[in-house]
Amino acid sequence: MENQELIEPPKAFWKFYDLYRRKQISLKQFSQQSGLSIYEIQRFLKTI
Repeated sequence: MENQELIEPPKAFWKFYDLYRRKQISLKQFSQQSGLSIYEIQRFLKTI
């Protein structure tokens, strides 16, 4: 079940992903605004 969660990032991830991708926010800001840890974000980035 946990692997499914790693494949499907939560809505909070997608809400800020585009800003991060465009370099408008840093990874730290992405983490703070989405409520996800930097480690979680990095794992999601590797799967997409």
